[in-house]
Amino acid sequence: MTGKIKVLLVSVSFAPGSGLGIIEHGILLYKGLKKYAKNIDSKAYSLSNKRLFDMIDKTSREATLDKDLADGRIKGKPDIIHYMSPGIFISSLFLKPVFNIKSKQIVSIHDLDMVKKIPKIGIDNYINKATAKGYMSIPVKAMNRFAHAMEKRGMLLTIKKADHILCVSENTRRDLINLGVEPSRLSVIYNIIGKNFKKLSKKRKNDKIIVGHLSSYAYNKNVEVLIKAFKKVKSDKLELHLYGAKLPFEIADDKRIKYFGHATDTVKMYNSFDVFVFPSIWEGFGMPIMEAKRCKVPVITYKKGELPDIVKRNTLQFKNESDLIDILEDMKWKKVNVNKAYKDTKKCEERAVIEELEKMYKKVLGEE
Repeated sequence: MTGKIKVLLVSVSFAPGSGLGIIEHGILLYKGLKKYAKNIDSKAYSLSNKRLFDMIDKTSREATLDKDLADGRIKGKPDIIHYMSPGIFISSLFLKPVFNIKSKQIVSIHDLDMVKKIPKIGIDNYINKATAKGYMSIPVKAMNRFAHAMEKRGMLLTIKKADHILCVSENTRRDLINLGVEPSRLSVIYNIIGKNFKKLSKKRKNDKIIVGHLSSYAYNKNVEVLIKAFKKVKSDKLELHLYGAKLPFEIADDKRIKYFGHATDTVKMYNSFDVFVFPSIWEGFGMPIMEAKRCKVPVITYKKGELPDIVKRNTLQFKNESDLIDILEDMKWKKVNVNKAYKDTKKCEERAVIEELEKMYKKVLGEE
């Protein structure tokens, strides 16, 4: 192939500040490609609202599927369509036969939870417990089982139909191989951690020691063990600061626990913590851990948690609730070498990720 490789990124949205990992994944890949990939002509398409993407690139409207792909005579037809998630890939599958698209189809897969895991408490992965009490519990649980079954089916169809799969960790790659996917169809490329994540000089408003957490509070986040453990910590010097989605847990009985909702500035948020606790049972990658490491904040993780090695290493791992209580009371996280943890994030730097991404595109097109 001569000239630049034409790549179209497809996501549900490219609007900055959404707080959703899949959307941020697409934004960072697009910006990185524009900045570093001289041999890639990258465009993007937002499924939800093309105008939102104008916030990033005002020429983005030239990169819509209905314009570039519906007519094969248009020169802008991509060599590769890169979908940011399996759900987006499945929703766009009809395009290939309808428009006779010959573009190679790549999908980013963050984890295999829909295939591997059956939620212990079904409603927790989609809907807060509070909305499914009493007579509502049966229809909500049924709806959740249906959603889980459909997502699982979509994931398996994605695995079958995609020309190539970008795995965000070795864990995901291994899971796909165990499902029978040929290793040649898989590439491992870590998520990008933005350059804005860095250590800031701390300005203390009080002498409290801040234990922090950020998440969606879904079942796999295992936040309940953190809250239960913290309530048993005797010291009044510690405060637990919670950020993220709507909180499904009761905290009013402990004034040391504070909920702040969505973080408007995650860099400042991480830097306000003395320690970041991320007790997940499983993660496809674990971006918040790497962001905290980038800010040189010590991290505590769950020893039995299924996290990629690069994410879990150089964190302090607790075994159970009582172990976490001891770690918090004795402030054992001070033993964590934050400089070593920071080095773990080097492979997530923008330039390093984009170099691997460019190699993958060339490989898919048979140029490497």
